[in-house]
Amino acid sequence: MDLFLQQIANGLIIGSTYAVVALGFALAFSVLRVIHFAHPDVFMVGMFAGLVTAETFPFGGLALAMLGGLIGAGVLGYAIERSVIEPLRGRDVLTTLIATLGVAIMLQNGMALIVGPDPVPYPPLLPRRFLDIGPVSVTVRQAANLGICLLLLAFVSLYVRGTRIGRATRAIAERPDVAAAFGVDVARVCQVTIVVASAMAGIAAVSVGTLYGSASAFVGLLYGLKAFTCMLVAGNRYFEGVAAVAIFLGVLEALVTGYVSSSLRDAVAFLVLIGVLYFRPNGLFGSYQT
Repeated sequence: MDLFLQQIANGLIIGSTYAVVALGFALAFSVLRVIHFAHPDVFMVGMFAGLVTAETFPFGGLALAMLGGLIGAGVLGYAIERSVIEPLRGRDVLTTLIATLGVAIMLQNGMALIVGPDPVPYPPLLPRRFLDIGPVSVTVRQAANLGICLLLLAFVSLYVRGTRIGRATRAIAERPDVAAAFGVDVARVCQVTIVVASAMAGIAAVSVGTLYGSASAFVGLLYGLKAFTCMLVAGNRYFEGVAAVAIFLGVLEALVTGYVSSSLRDAVAFLVLIGVLYFRPNGLFGSYQT
């Protein structure tokens, strides 16, 4: 039982990070009708932006590093939206998919050229001390990562349901033509959506870098594949559904690692994807039409 509870805790920690990245995919696809494959590498750039901030201002701690990650990822997300996504918005989904995939490859290889292909150490922004919660033992870094990601997920839910621009976001996701007819500034909402999703990814990336103690130019690839799978399994109609599927996937991976084999962990996501989409092509909770 102790092993089971420990693996559940580990799964919640990794699943919450999947959820933050997956919501970036879901927001972009719902509002802009694009598959933003550069989003995981915006996450990666946010991680390095936080690293540079922490090394430049060591007195600032985790909060200042996260602010650096937020700004770096948010600015990059805005630049991608203005230069790549906006000119192609309204065209075939495959067109923007290929374009953003090209941006992702450039970001990966550009960062690898700057810092090298191997992981680089991340500043120790939090102590390695352990916290014992009953039979479960987690580090301060793990607890902080979970808390930060859960706060980001709560922010998204509040943003899309409790703010004016969030309600406009949902209106565009449902019927962009009707939203435009009622005076919604579709272009502005699209810009804000990308910036919000990117800024969230930047904050989560700094938390992940602190958790694992390293940053890599190719870290976005793994998170991108898992997060994209979560969006497909859940569908993109309900953001809470995307988050729930991501957390479930993290827990399932942890249980497979603990009870079966760590070599099968990454296969779990795609087995779930195949199984769900065979019976529900629009995802468990449904999807907006493209």
